[in-house]
Amino acid sequence: EKYLLNINEYPELKGLSHGAVYNYARSLFEAFQASLQKSDVGNDPPYHYLEEAERLMREEILANRDNIGMYVDNTNLLCKILICQRKFAEANQILTPCLQKAQRILGPSHVGTKRLLDIYV
Repeated sequence: EKYLLNINEYPELKGLSHGAVYNYARSLFEAFQASLQKSDVGNDPPYHYLEEAERLMREEILANRDNIGMYVDNTNLLCKILICQRKFAEANQILTPCLQKAQRILGPSHVGTKRLLDIYV
């Protein structure tokens, strides 16, 4: 809470906060993926990692929707997380408006737009 207050008082810290939250959520997602490759029979993968990463990315999308770069990055990660959870319809609902906005603002050949197209379900 103490750090959150500082971020609200100093808007320039908001970008740093985004990077930290995004990297943490991505590391949770990557740890989950690694656990799938190394899991032994009888050991469940840490699905709670995906739940936490999903929550973080949903919050980041709401907070940074006006920044197209952050919006694309956050949506990309959130959709990958949702696909891992087999929430295909929900991933599609979130991905479609972001993809349309990215195509309109960034163009169809932009790397961010292409990354969204790669996960389009």
